[in-house]
Amino acid sequence: MTAQPRTAPPEQSTRQRRRRRRGQRDDRGSAAVEFAIGAPLLLLIVALIWQVGVWAIGDLAARNAANHALQTSRVVGGTAPAGHSDAAALLAQNGGWFVVDPVVTVTRTPTVTTVTITGHARAVVPASIIPGLQPTITVTVQASTERYAP
Repeated sequence: MTAQPRTAPPEQSTRQRRRRRRGQRDDRGSAAVEFAIGAPLLLLIVALIWQVGVWAIGDLAARNAANHALQTSRVVGGTAPAGHSDAAALLAQNGGWFVVDPVVTVTRTPTVTTVTITGHARAVVPASIIPGLQPTITVTVQASTERYAP
């Protein structure tokens, strides 16, 4: 005996074909929609990570310049203008692109020397697109002023 292939009644096979076609039609274009939703989110996450990196490098450059200016200003024979020029030169060299509009303040008294550097981290995304996205960098270091004691 040979097995006869089973065939479904014509009505069932037509229904099944319609269901298959409907299932195929339902997910058409879903990749484009997923891309349209996912791509901007991915770009936003990458831009935020990049912005945090730029802020961190700018903060590191400002801390380095402030510490160096503090050591230049607080020593015996050091002056506030010498510390200011030292900080400005170091910021231009190390953090020139990362720190925007830096303001250096050096205060030297007989007992305490203070250096403050303020500025903004460069914005990865232009501020016109997302206002307020330019993080502030503020670094203050302080140490006792060295004195000559015979």
